[in-house]
Amino acid sequence: MRRTSSPNIISLYTSLAVAFFSTAIFLCINLIISKSGISIKNYLIIVVTIFLVTFFFVRFFLVRFIYNKIKIIYKTIGKPLKFQNEIKESGSNILKTVERDVADWAINKNKQIRDLRKMEMYRKEFVGNVSHELKTPIFNAQGYIETVLDSDLDDPKFIKMYLEKANSNIERLENIVTDLLEISKFESGRIELNKEAFDVVKLIKNVFFQYQHLAQKHKVTLAVHSEEHAVFVFADPKRITQVLENLISNSIKYGKENGNTDIYIHDLDEQFLIEISDNGPGISAEDLPRLFERFYRADKSRNRKINGTGLGLSIVKNIIEAHEQTINVSSEFGSGTVFSFTLQRHVPE
Repeated sequence: MRRTSSPNIISLYTSLAVAFFSTAIFLCINLIISKSGISIKNYLIIVVTIFLVTFFFVRFFLVRFIYNKIKIIYKTIGKPLKFQNEIKESGSNILKTVERDVADWAINKNKQIRDLRKMEMYRKEFVGNVSHELKTPIFNAQGYIETVLDSDLDDPKFIKMYLEKANSNIERLENIVTDLLEISKFESGRIELNKEAFDVVKLIKNVFFQYQHLAQKHKVTLAVHSEEHAVFVFADPKRITQVLENLISNSIKYGKENGNTDIYIHDLDEQFLIEISDNGPGISAEDLPRLFERFYRADKSRNRKINGTGLGLSIVKNIIEAHEQTINVSSEFGSGTVFSFTLQRHVPE
């Protein structure tokens, strides 16, 4: 019998077989004992009676057996048995349904296990990273202060130099804690945006002016490209300034000398797409999916030499998503990087 046969079909075939063989055996016994046959009417009555009794008897126990087994399976996989009446009434395609539900459950559980393992790996990595980021400035500040306390020198310049270094590390520690708290507020939805209409081209030029000295130091050329002199968006200007400061400074610091940082503004009808592009060394494909994670560093050996909390891109992503917009990054190792995000167009009343 096929796996997809219903209890009704199994009961029908079984009852027919039992009725035929039982009646045949009864007829043979009757002929041997009484030497006389029975009428066709009586024969049919016996066949129908045996068939009906066998059918309902087999079907009842078969359905009860299937239902009990399936009920255990559904208790095991933690799903409600929604087709109890279907099993008791018709029993059609039950095994197919159960097989599909169990397969879906297994696929879902395997996905959950993979996701949990991945999250556990990220959690361990994050705990290690945050421990390292906090430990470094604490130990540095502690070392400078202990040097001053243990020293017998009365040179004010020496004491001032070491206290300034200790203060610099304490400020770095404060920045890390502040950034972590800000990310936590974004993720919990406790950040309120003060949206207004403003010219994003003007804002970009202000950020360029702010980082002009850094660009000159790295010999990087800054340029904004827009079809319109003024592009008005509706967003929180303070937060978008944070986004631009982070992306532009990263482009300058991680780009190459004598390179370019270009910002392109594209009209998408209801939105504007803003691209921050450079011709630096680029980012490897394996690092791209994790670039917006907290403390994740694509080039750990090089990035340690550049000041920063390692939280900038994570904050950028949270700011853009708080505006209900999208941010993406594309790069080829050795061919530069492009960060792009959307902003809502301001439509005057």
